[in-house]
Amino acid sequence: MSEAFIVDAHVHLGQPGAFFAPETGAAELLAVMDRLGIQSAIGTDHLSIHEGCGTTLPGLRELFERSQGRLHYLGVFDPRRSEECLRALEAARDWPGLAGLKIHPSFHRTPAEHPSYGPAWRFAAEYGLPILTHSWSVSDTNPVQALSTPDRFEGWVRQFPEVRLVLGHAGGRGLQQEDALRMANEYPQVYLDIAGDVFCFRLIEKLVERVPVSKVLFGSDFPWLDPRANLSRVLLADVPLAAKARILVENAHRVYRLGGTPC
Repeated sequence: MSEAFIVDAHVHLGQPGAFFAPETGAAELLAVMDRLGIQSAIGTDHLSIHEGCGTTLPGLRELFERSQGRLHYLGVFDPRRSEECLRALEAARDWPGLAGLKIHPSFHRTPAEHPSYGPAWRFAAEYGLPILTHSWSVSDTNPVQALSTPDRFEGWVRQFPEVRLVLGHAGGRGLQQEDALRMANEYPQVYLDIAGDVFCFRLIEKLVERVPVSKVLFGSDFPWLDPRANLSRVLLADVPLAAKARILVENAHRVYRLGGTPC
């Protein structure tokens, strides 16, 4: 749709595995995007997270082309399949639609600071690509979340200041969210997205007050959540209209270098 302009900077495709979702494919995502005025989305498929991107990147490129450039994709780096992932990323680094790398320390059961992530950071640095990572707070009910707390990425951030790092979920909804806010303030290359069920009271207002608005990106976490959940939080937030435009459009264009001029 010609009037669409919003960028959803954190989506997935395919069944999550943790539960059944009735609408998880590219066609369903594009239909939701059309209804809500979302022009572009950035993400990956759950199969890549489960199995690595060695065999999945060609399919994601095809989806990008079939969507007429609306569904940008990330190459998943699984530190347990480092060589396979690097081969796939090297082959795809100049492909249209590749927007960056995705890492998920909690799912891959590898602490974010582990040396096995080094190749991903070096690859991102060499080719000017951002990294989107899962980040969360320590959880008594989900212990693996402790592998993805924001502070665990800080060594890499210092070592590779040229790599743009997006802390997905803004550090979660626990105490470690403060670390995410601190890092977004302290490091020019650290950003936060609001994807997922970070249902903290007045989260958008808090983020705009505590960090530069240029550091905050809209993300839905589709299909884990309907995009309307987080989109409505931005649209209804008590922040200036210019701040909403940055969160919904401009910041994603800059961080992921999507090209073109955002509306």
